[in-house]
Amino acid sequence: MQTITEVQESRPARPLGTIRSVREPSDRICAIAIALLYLVTFLILASALRTRFGFPLDDSYIHQTVARNLAYHHVLGFLADRPSSGSTSLLWEFLQAAKYTLLPGLDPVFYNLGLSLVILPVIGSTFFLLARRDGMSWKASAVLAAAPTLSGNFLWLGLIGMEHLFFVAFSLLAILFWFDGGKPSLRQVIIAGFFSGLVVLTRPEAVVFAPMLLAVTAVSRSRPRPWRDYAIVTALWFVATSLVVSANFWTSGSPMPATLQGRSWLYFHSTGGSHSVGTILRFVGGWVQRLPREFSTGFVNQLSSPTQLGTRTGLIGVVLLAFMICGVVALLRRKPLRIKFLLLWALVHFLTYLATFPAAGHGGRYQPIVVMLLFPLLFFGVLFALRRMVHLPAKVAFALVFFVMLVSGVASISTWRRVTESGVAHISRVHGEIGTWMQQNLPPDTRLAAFDIGRVSYEWKGQVIDLGGLVDPSYYHYLVSGQVPQYLRDKRIQYVMLPGAGTKDMGFSDRDGLEVVFRRCSESADWLLGWRYTINATQCQEIDRVPDATEVGGAKR
Repeated sequence: MQTITEVQESRPARPLGTIRSVREPSDRICAIAIALLYLVTFLILASALRTRFGFPLDDSYIHQTVARNLAYHHVLGFLADRPSSGSTSLLWEFLQAAKYTLLPGLDPVFYNLGLSLVILPVIGSTFFLLARRDGMSWKASAVLAAAPTLSGNFLWLGLIGMEHLFFVAFSLLAILFWFDGGKPSLRQVIIAGFFSGLVVLTRPEAVVFAPMLLAVTAVSRSRPRPWRDYAIVTALWFVATSLVVSANFWTSGSPMPATLQGRSWLYFHSTGGSHSVGTILRFVGGWVQRLPREFSTGFVNQLSSPTQLGTRTGLIGVVLLAFMICGVVALLRRKPLRIKFLLLWALVHFLTYLATFPAAGHGGRYQPIVVMLLFPLLFFGVLFALRRMVHLPAKVAFALVFFVMLVSGVASISTWRRVTESGVAHISRVHGEIGTWMQQNLPPDTRLAAFDIGRVSYEWKGQVIDLGGLVDPSYYHYLVSGQVPQYLRDKRIQYVMLPGAGTKDMGFSDRDGLEVVFRRCSESADWLLGWRYTINATQCQEIDRVPDATEVGGAKR
């Protein structure tokens, strides 16, 4: 027995110019309607900024500091006086620097809202066209493309002032133009190669995207492509990759950004390293437990380990994961390559992080394509299960699932609206107020080091020395050996901003010699929701004075 998805998708999309059914809208109208839907749902989520304005992550402001240095000092990096690391997205820093050059008076939050309002409709309409050119009916294509608008987590990516939505859009556009029907023109091949290059410039791990695109095409049973097409895409990919590697050598002295080593130790040293069994289980289990948090804030107090899937959160997550797997099966039963390749790209991107940096990141932002596919896979998975297991009539099953997903979407957007409010409130209350205090009490030439360097560097505008392993490659040795206090002495630090807890592994065993001069903490409710759902920052931060820069962590120079 075929599911409704299979019946609808068994008919190929009509070529342009053919006669359509009176009841069937044009692809252009559907694409425009989906684009508008993305705008509407995003604006509903963004209304959270009316009461609490800002970015919900401290990392968001690191991009602003780097972009400001690029625009005002013509230096790429977190430090204003020399090239340095601090960002993993070369393209994003130039887009952010454009604001400081062309619109210096515009708040970066508004600027990034504008970018999201541009790129989200592109994602929705391109996703729809991919499905249509794969032969899916307009209804199935519209549901597939519109489903991400119901995910508050996916829309939240448009509020964090980072590059992840552009990463998704460029991936979709490259797939669309490369797998165009018939014999693609030279123009289409160049555009596909151009977007494949932009994916790399947006996120360095996308270096595998273009080779994967070419390899899948080479082994598929579709019409053979001329060598010219492969050469063009390869050349554009090579240029983009060379730019990323050159920028990394310029800023960090290595082909990979300096952020990887430091962040790997900070994230995984307590679980046996990035490739230990414990770390891998936490990564996979964390994603399973993330699924219920798409729909409710009721899982905020779930404190068990992500590897313990017998908890309420874990059990619900396993059920949702099973439906997503059904959704994958339903979509993979089709022959065309576009949606299949998108699923493959999501899997490869997921496995890339599993092998190199197994952390879902703040709000799942490290795997944005996976986040985008959550709702589409759930929709088609539940539909597949109802048709195959319950044997509901096609129209009844479709209507039932459509209604359930709408209700779930309302819950998801409401959930992530509250998560956004909590995140913004926490970063503003702690990091923002500390930055303001620094402006009022510290001279611009003060030598200050900080673990969270985003909002304070943006507010203070002075030089902040990074203790999170993002900027200075030489810092890694001090970090892994628990000699951060020695690093402070070597850098002649006068003040240090540290989390209220969790610094013992860095070498601050008793914190002798550090005098607290300013401290800020968020309200527990604001902090806990944001922390559980996005891991934004610790509840408290404090500014400590290093007396005469001679005594840190109980040791004298």
